[in-house]
Amino acid sequence: MYQAQVCILGGGLVGGVMALSLAHRGISSIVVDVETPDNLLAQKLDGRTTAVNLASAQFFEEIDLWQPLSGQAACIDNIKVYEANQPWSIQFDHQELGSDPMGYIIENRFIRQGIFEKTLNHPLIKWCAPDKLLTKKITASGVDVYLESGEMATVSLIIGAEGRNSPTRDDRGIKKKQFGYGQKGLVFSLYHDKPHHNVAWEVFHPSGPLAFLPMLDSVDGGHRSGVVWTLPEAEADIWAQKDPSDIAKRLVDMFPHLGEFDLFTQVWCYPLVAQMVDRFIDDRYVIIGDAAHVCHPVAGQGVNVGWRDAKALTDVLVNHIRLGLDLGSQTVLSAYQRSRRVDTYAMFAMTDIMVRLFSNDSKILRPIRSMGLGVVNKISPLKKFFMKRAMGI
Repeated sequence: MYQAQVCILGGGLVGGVMALSLAHRGISSIVVDVETPDNLLAQKLDGRTTAVNLASAQFFEEIDLWQPLSGQAACIDNIKVYEANQPWSIQFDHQELGSDPMGYIIENRFIRQGIFEKTLNHPLIKWCAPDKLLTKKITASGVDVYLESGEMATVSLIIGAEGRNSPTRDDRGIKKKQFGYGQKGLVFSLYHDKPHHNVAWEVFHPSGPLAFLPMLDSVDGGHRSGVVWTLPEAEADIWAQKDPSDIAKRLVDMFPHLGEFDLFTQVWCYPLVAQMVDRFIDDRYVIIGDAAHVCHPVAGQGVNVGWRDAKALTDVLVNHIRLGLDLGSQTVLSAYQRSRRVDTYAMFAMTDIMVRLFSNDSKILRPIRSMGLGVVNKISPLKKFFMKRAMGI
């Protein structure tokens, strides 16, 4: 039988960081994940990357996670945005706000490995993997958690961090609303002839945005970037089956700034949806990350919002423990829910508006887009507002 203050369901990019954040503040947890430790530690190259904004990097530094990741992080010093075949463009230069980069691009495999290695032998973190929640029993003083392996734990709070298809969220009757865009994202990584100079690019096409995210050069000096290519569903399915050389040729036509391309990973194809829930909490239960909110990846902020959840929940729990309150009480959980509603809904709304405004060829919206981006580019305080939003500060 395990004894801990919290049970975290899901040990991925958000759940693992949640465990580290709690442990850093003296709160013990058990982490339940369906993956085996070998899979969590695997360094197999898959080319998938995550944009870690400046605020998330600073949070990682606080919880002692940044040190193993910093050597694998490519800086985002500038972000350039433009609409294909239109005259306007906008550039966000980190030097307008200071010396720190706007964020970093890190391969997912290195983030997963860093989280697992930091949590594996931590005295306040117990891993139960591969395992999953079988049932639970809520008592007057906590929750008895029963795992499929036969193990049992008594905790004060369950945190659901299992992703957008969280089974425990659905079991608790938390209602979700999903919004489809009729789009899929093709995700892959490639080599290119010219250096990216730590610039992230976002090119808006009527079919959807095309993003190039700067990665570290390979060990032999090859210039690399991660790509997210958004297309209508049927078109995405066709391109996902094409030869990588055909994709490379098409991208050169669409984006000539980095020279010739050569894909070095497989192409993943994901349906792009947004999802929100009616509440984040239930009896001794709270959801974070994609279990609570999913936004379109157009702004590259999805997992950063989940990490803000982890930081905010840690702060709320610590503050209420100091007051002698039960960390699974409705008073505590309601305080967390209030603290996160504005940020999550604002990010959801911002990304939704961006996609609907730019993923079309409307003659009515085209001048509105040009005028709006021109205004942002010329008005320094407004431009800095959007830069800070992207950096999470």
